[in-house]
Amino acid sequence: MVEYRTDADGTRRRVHREYVDVVCRFRAGGEIEPVAVQWRDGRTFRVDEVLEPGEFGARTRGRSQARYRVRFGGHETDLWLERTDPVPSMQEPERLRWWVFAYDLTRPGHAPDGGGQTATRQPRASQPGAT
Repeated sequence: MVEYRTDADGTRRRVHREYVDVVCRFRAGGEIEPVAVQWRDGRTFRVDEVLEPGEFGARTRGRSQARYRVRFGGHETDLWLERTDPVPSMQEPERLRWWVFAYDLTRPGHAPDGGGQTATRQPRASQPGAT
């Protein structure tokens, strides 16, 4: 499934789920608190603050998700915890996985506008023949 998000500056960009490693603290009251996030390339960021703790929503297709609003590296983002139900017939246990929305590498002007049409690509001023 292809998803699109709108940046703070209004630019619409295609995103995908990027599963990440997360170090967590499990509180005595049962709360899960993310402490650090590690990207696939090995970079690790300490979570400076959990702005909104996550709560699991309704279960859909055998999975539910909790959204944590966090700040790290001077940047606010959503960190998602996905819980997948066990599948006893396939001997699969319950799984917990963390993910973030990551931007796809698409060229400017190639993301659909809100109406389902592909946006027209505008030539850059540095290209020959650009107006």
